[in-house]
Amino acid sequence: MSTRDLILDVALVLLNERGESIVTSVDLANEMNISPGNLYYHFKGKEEVVEELYAQFHARILVALQQITAQARGDTKETLAALCVISDVLQQFKFVSQDLRGIHERYANLRASLCKLFTLLDQSITALVKLVMDKHKVTESSNASKLLAANLLYTLVNFGAYDSLLGEARHKSSIEEHLYLHFLPYLET
Repeated sequence: MSTRDLILDVALVLLNERGESIVTSVDLANEMNISPGNLYYHFKGKEEVVEELYAQFHARILVALQQITAQARGDTKETLAALCVISDVLQQFKFVSQDLRGIHERYANLRASLCKLFTLLDQSITALVKLVMDKHKVTESSNASKLLAANLLYTLVNFGAYDSLLGEARHKSSIEEHLYLHFLPYLET
């Protein structure tokens, strides 16, 4: 494994654990037990590291969406499984979803891409929901598929932050349980 790849791996762990706004380039160098100069040899600063990790996140979401939409048939359980795949990617790069607004504000180079990606996520989830509703012969009223898709995306993006915020104060639930509840009317008993 190259030093550059190792830096990205360590950075991902630190950013996910501590949050993007807290981790500095010096923290990253210290964690790797290398000099800041060695880090700067590979990346000009934390911004380049975050941008590279975001590019990986973006690519993985796109691949997941392509696979999911190509296989979509409106089956509720398959749709839930597909949303769990998206959830897995969001959790692998949770520093992005846990501070969307901050990353959007601090990284001008990522703004357009971030907006485009989450618009695509919203559109894709809406299409998946519409397929489920069509399969169950649900008459579309008042943009129900768009509203359900928005709720699903909110759940996917915010679940990790919400769950960790409450900590041990309540029973830990899984993202699957929350997604399942959204689709309860469409599950066959």
